[in-house]
Amino acid sequence: MAGTIALIIGSGWVYLFWNNIYESLVARQIFPDFLMMLFIALPGIFVILYGLSQYVYFEETTISRNDVFWRRRGLSGSRQWKEPISNYKGVLKEHIYQHGGAGQSRSGYTVYLIRLVHEHSGKDVLLYMSESSVSVTPSDWDRKWRQYAELFQLPVLEKVENGVSSSDVSDLDKPLIDKIRSGKLKVEHVNPLETKLGLMAKLERDDDLWIVTCYPVWNIWRSLAGLIIISLALSIIHAYKLISPQLFRYFLLFIPVCMIAIGFSIRKHITHPEQLALDKKSIYYRYRNKRNEWVTDDMPLRSIFSISVKSNPMHFRSAGDLVIEGKNRDIRFGWWLPRKTKLRLKNLLLSIIADISA
Repeated sequence: MAGTIALIIGSGWVYLFWNNIYESLVARQIFPDFLMMLFIALPGIFVILYGLSQYVYFEETTISRNDVFWRRRGLSGSRQWKEPISNYKGVLKEHIYQHGGAGQSRSGYTVYLIRLVHEHSGKDVLLYMSESSVSVTPSDWDRKWRQYAELFQLPVLEKVENGVSSSDVSDLDKPLIDKIRSGKLKVEHVNPLETKLGLMAKLERDDDLWIVTCYPVWNIWRSLAGLIIISLALSIIHAYKLISPQLFRYFLLFIPVCMIAIGFSIRKHITHPEQLALDKKSIYYRYRNKRNEWVTDDMPLRSIFSISVKSNPMHFRSAGDLVIEGKNRDIRFGWWLPRKTKLRLKNLLLSIIADISA
């Protein structure tokens, strides 16, 4: 359908100027008449070529148990290649948040993908794609990711904060402690007593508990920085008399109100921080819910499958959560923490669990 419409539009455009092009050729007025009319007719010629390509273009990917065969035919010629399945790195699961553009019925959505990943990205193969609202993850996304890895006997891959994680599909549901003991998961030893987690996180020892206190004030500091930048910009604009003095005075009165509001918010988060605690049996996560009530989630160490830093497919933000994945549920927190702090905290938790399981 698109090819037919393109051929009609392109042919109509070229036809409008055909007489002028023909007359300039007959009169041998190559320059400037012929070249000028040819230049004007070029968009129609390109549209015609696009229309023809829709009938000629052909692309096919065939996957067998041992090989991937790809071929393409178009106006520019034909290409093909064949690649053994064993040359692929693994089966990658990823999600991409898309902002809704002007005139679109939805403000944003998430695209869920599964791909066969090769060292050369031109040989990657798309196996699965689904679109969904931010709050709903396709029910078959994770299941098909595992099934494809088992079918092709390749590792499962997943994007995390510091690259791409790789593991056997059979290890996904194995306890983290067992993977550490068997050596399948290499853990960097970290001395908790010498660890500096960085901004907005503090480590303490209380009897047999390691306690990490997190202060979620990152967005507040960004708001404060934005207020300072706006104040400086308006001061410069006022100095050059590009804004009325009365409007500038109103803004100066508004600044203290914003500063007081930010101060109260900082005080609230500092006096009521979120906490993560770890002993020899479980991990505990303490936070305030939407009703401003304290809630404590606990997860036995034997039920933990992995600890990583990765983005949340059910949220549009790009910053990753610290994710503790368990048998029946996950603990996600700390997206507001700086990237280095989250990675240090992940390595610290893995190191403590490795020492416990030794």
